[in-house]
Amino acid sequence: MFARLRRAPARRPLVVVATPTEVLADGDAGLLGAAERQRSASLRDPADRAAYVAAHLLVRRCAAALSGRPVVDLAVQQWCADCGTAGHGRPSIAGSPDVHVSWAHSRGVVVAAASWHPVGVDVETFPPNGSVIGRFPGLTPAEQWQLRSAADPSLLALRHWVRKECLVKAGAATLDGVHRIDLSRVVERTDRAGRSVSRYRGLRLVDWCDPTRRALVAVAGAGVPAVRPSTDLAAVHRKGPVGH
Repeated sequence: MFARLRRAPARRPLVVVATPTEVLADGDAGLLGAAERQRSASLRDPADRAAYVAAHLLVRRCAAALSGRPVVDLAVQQWCADCGTAGHGRPSIAGSPDVHVSWAHSRGVVVAAASWHPVGVDVETFPPNGSVIGRFPGLTPAEQWQLRSAADPSLLALRHWVRKECLVKAGAATLDGVHRIDLSRVVERTDRAGRSVSRYRGLRLVDWCDPTRRALVAVAGAGVPAVRPSTDLAAVHRKGPVGH
């Protein structure tokens, strides 16, 4: 019998970080919808295509584990409220308006989340040369000043960026207004897992380094995320609903 996933508290997003290889080893790309397949086919780089497909499969597993619905019954859809077209914009699960989902992918790593409350995730791999200053726009003057005295300015710049991306995805800000999000004064603490935890406008903002995948991961949601290994959700893919 497959191990049952323990039910996470209602306010805690369910989050999984994995490599595309880990997800695709036990994934069925046939679960993707027509728009997703079209977008996947348009990506010329095999690594980018693998990351895209893996993220879209992983978010289905997260939603299945959260809701108890079979993963094969879940259709991911996106709708842009700004331009009124499908295929991009905020994602959702068709027929499950109470399930909130988010995903992100970078070269060699993907992250996905499902929650009963708005949630946003982001991931960025560390650049080979170790420098990211100037790579990401949208830092406030106070954040730029903070970088000058930081022990690792590149890491702090990357942290600011992934956390802001999460807040945008969780609905706390817009991409056009990301330069108005000031994280220079948020009060942070480190939890038992070594993750940085703070608050921003009622949302829990959590980020951490994943040394195995050489990436920085961030989550914004109603509570501190319940982070599960991808192997815990493999049974959801194979057998449908799994207790959690």
